[in-house]
Amino acid sequence: MFTRVLLLFAGIGLATLCQAAADPLPAWRDGPGKQRILDFVRDVSTPGSPGYVTPAARIAVFDDDGTLWPEKPGPQGLFALRGLRDRSPQHPEWRTQMPFMAALELNGKYLQEAPDDAVFQLLAVAYAGRTQDDFRREAREFIGNTRHPRFQQPWTRLAYVPMRELTAYLRANGFHNFVISAGSADIARILAGDAYGISGDDVIGSSVVTTLRDEDGKPVLRRLASVHALNDGPVKTLGIDQRIGMPPILAVGNIRSGGDVDMLRFSQASGAKRNLQILIRHDDFEREHIYDEKDRASLAAAEANGWMIVSMRYDWRQVFSSETGTQ
Repeated sequence: MFTRVLLLFAGIGLATLCQAAADPLPAWRDGPGKQRILDFVRDVSTPGSPGYVTPAARIAVFDDDGTLWPEKPGPQGLFALRGLRDRSPQHPEWRTQMPFMAALELNGKYLQEAPDDAVFQLLAVAYAGRTQDDFRREAREFIGNTRHPRFQQPWTRLAYVPMRELTAYLRANGFHNFVISAGSADIARILAGDAYGISGDDVIGSSVVTTLRDEDGKPVLRRLASVHALNDGPVKTLGIDQRIGMPPILAVGNIRSGGDVDMLRFSQASGAKRNLQILIRHDDFEREHIYDEKDRASLAAAEANGWMIVSMRYDWRQVFSSETGTQ
């Protein structure tokens, strides 16, 4: 009898292990949302399926801040603040000029509500005159050596675990993943590469104007204070078309400022047999943050077009790898 009980429990344990091993999205709670993702990927990647899509057309695009890692505050804004503080003794006028005055006085509180274009303009001004090589080196050192002010974890440990699982699952099924950032392409490349294994070539983001100068007999790229391209809203769609040359069949953004709506609409109009659009909703203050848009632009678009809304609180068993367990 005792042997039978042991065998029974061993069988249950083995079945549980096999089930866990077979689940490509263990940090997602079981439910219609997770099943919708699994069905979509299986349908587009199975030859002979009604929704089959060739590997060349299996394009997935992801917003970054608020979709792949936290944006309140994001690493770009904190890096901009550091640059502003370092240069403020040479720019006393910043103490009376907006938005520099607000950023220097409010620090992270300013970044909580500042729009993406304002934060990127701060970044452009803060590091104007730097060479591109120096800027990228400083950005990598900052991301590697600083911690999020609330979570007190390195940035690479604040990649959302469910999104890491999703990008890996897509890659295993023939998808080509791209990051479409409203922030600095250079900063997005660092985090996308370190946290998600996404190549810098597959990151489309905002950029500043640069100049090519001959210094000590060598060509040097230096950054200016003006913005070359702000990759947000409809510009994200233009960037996808210019860099990728085809619409994505999967697009993932988040609910904050409506900046991802055009990207998701572009994906839905791709003409593919199957496509999927996802918006991440920040509704988990204990594990991450809670906020929505004041005008409900993203939610209204999702309701009108049948897009999938992912609740951090209810759809994710785990948010960060630093969590000791699932909830």
